[in-house]
Amino acid sequence: MPVNSLRLPAFAVLTALALTALPLFFYLPGWVPLLFALLLAWRGALVWQQRQLPSRLWLLLGLVLPVVALWLTLRTLVGREGGVAFLLLLVAGKALETRDLRDWRVLLAAGFFLASTPLLFEQGPLAAVWLVLSLFALTWAMVLLAGEDARVSPRLAARMLLLSFPVMLVLFVVMPRLPGPLWSMPTEDKRATTGLADSMSPGSVGRMIPSREPAFTAQFFGRQPLAAQLYWRVMVFDQFDGVSWSAGFLPYSAASLLPTNRPLLRYDVVAEPYRGLLPQLEQASEVGEGVRLVSQQRLRRNDSTNNSRLRYRLSSLASDYYLEEMSPRVQQMYLRLPAGNPRTLSAAQSLAAGFPLSEARLAALKQWLQAQGLRYTLNPPQLQGDVVDGFLFGSRQGFCEHFASAFTVLARAAGIPARVVVGFQGGEFNPGGAFWLVRSSDAHAWSEVWLAGRWQRVDPTALVAPQRSADGIEQALPAAAPAMPLLGGRPPAWLRWTTQQWQAANFGWQRWVVGYDAERQRSLFQRLGLDGVSASSVVLLLGSGMLLVMLPLVWWLLRHRRRALPATQAAWQQLLQRLRRAGVPVRESDTASQLLEKAQGLAAADYQQLAALLQLWQRWQYAPQPLAGAAQQWRQQLRRFHPRRQD
Repeated sequence: MPVNSLRLPAFAVLTALALTALPLFFYLPGWVPLLFALLLAWRGALVWQQRQLPSRLWLLLGLVLPVVALWLTLRTLVGREGGVAFLLLLVAGKALETRDLRDWRVLLAAGFFLASTPLLFEQGPLAAVWLVLSLFALTWAMVLLAGEDARVSPRLAARMLLLSFPVMLVLFVVMPRLPGPLWSMPTEDKRATTGLADSMSPGSVGRMIPSREPAFTAQFFGRQPLAAQLYWRVMVFDQFDGVSWSAGFLPYSAASLLPTNRPLLRYDVVAEPYRGLLPQLEQASEVGEGVRLVSQQRLRRNDSTNNSRLRYRLSSLASDYYLEEMSPRVQQMYLRLPAGNPRTLSAAQSLAAGFPLSEARLAALKQWLQAQGLRYTLNPPQLQGDVVDGFLFGSRQGFCEHFASAFTVLARAAGIPARVVVGFQGGEFNPGGAFWLVRSSDAHAWSEVWLAGRWQRVDPTALVAPQRSADGIEQALPAAAPAMPLLGGRPPAWLRWTTQQWQAANFGWQRWVVGYDAERQRSLFQRLGLDGVSASSVVLLLGSGMLLVMLPLVWWLLRHRRRALPATQAAWQQLLQRLRRAGVPVRESDTASQLLEKAQGLAAADYQQLAALLQLWQRWQYAPQPLAGAAQQWRQQLRRFHPRRQD
């Protein structure tokens, strides 16, 4: 292909690459995609001005510096962020050494690989739409590199993508699924500011509340639970140093037992692990594949090194307690308290002296807490020193972690083994998709006390602000409610409805597309009667069926291939076809004068009409300035041209 004719295809390739890499601005260090865009723009300027490329020595030196900077930024060139950023720099370097058609094709092939990299960061429906758009741009550039006319290349590219869709669909359904998603590669955990931490101190959970980022989704089978029943257990903290609670992982000598007189809830959850732990509705009785119950009624992923999103199935009892025997040694561990907070310890010990029975003592602790005039707020004052004393007898303002920490200290000081549980409470029900969306703002902390051989949930926040568990965080704290950007105020009803529909669409996408795992594939094969058939046999069987379906389509396309030709070439083919029907032995390479010479056997009127058509054709194709209406006039005359041989 001549250099001048490469200008438009080259611009198409560069544009497609820029479009493909645009989402990476949100996930990589900003300077990497920016440098990529600048290098592509430089290459485009060189193409436009037809200037010489930089020497490969300077190009190599110029590539080493960004790679070193990337290493200093991420401390790695592999993994998700490092690998994608390194690939981006390599593609930009390749763009600056493209000299001929082969180089541009290699660059375009790299672009098809680059198009999949945004899926390593996000797999939602918007990412899929952007992938289709990127593939269209890359295919359009490929069509132009093949020498097709620019006017028909977009239509031809769209047709190629549509023809590939059945193949893609069959391969998606039948190809063996990996144990985890393709994008589950090592990545730095950056959820510390919006997710649950491995310790709890005053203000730690409250920092999550302003964020309305989705945490996980849950879909129940059968009846829907009440919002007040949704206590999503994630972590258990049993060690207190006077300020913060952390997990001590105490040993257990007996398995937990669940009550048998409570209704059973069956549901699916799609969530990412929090420090290897997953949310589950108290109290879990059955777990599906990929997860397991561990001590303290916590749920852990089997593959603890994989932090990608996971879909798992559970059954839980709508219960606020479960049975568990504990040795005296372990009970003493749950009574340990550090020095400090003397007023809290004194108040608890006074209550314990007046109520020797544990059940009555627990009821007295609840009543005492309710009588202290505590206020539920997201912006309590900072506490120093004895933080529990400062909260109960000083500020009297706090969030769920203040209440849970204070009540657990009270219970331990009163001789009742206790610990703190951190997770989520409630959620937003989406009627369109029939699922619950739990956000970061639903993060919550509560207490558990051990009485008469069972762990009993106690939510101190609900004692002071009962609307928190019954109506949700938005009713209890207006500051946590959604607000219009810049304008403020609650979103209008139509915007809330649109948001819910989008959430339902995204939930369906995550469930049926992103969540199409090995278990769902086996279930589909069972419904198709292919249970027990190997994956390779299924691929061969369905591939053969797809081939039989595609063959008639390919035959039809070959018979009607002229429709894919440029407009001028298709019009010329129509003229040749009509002459052949009249018995004129024309060839594809004949010129206009040769056609007139071979058509002398036509009727006089038809011969004159042919001469007029060819004259108009030459004026249409070769005039210095395009003739207005020439194409339409040619087609009108061609429709009236039905030649026949002279008798």
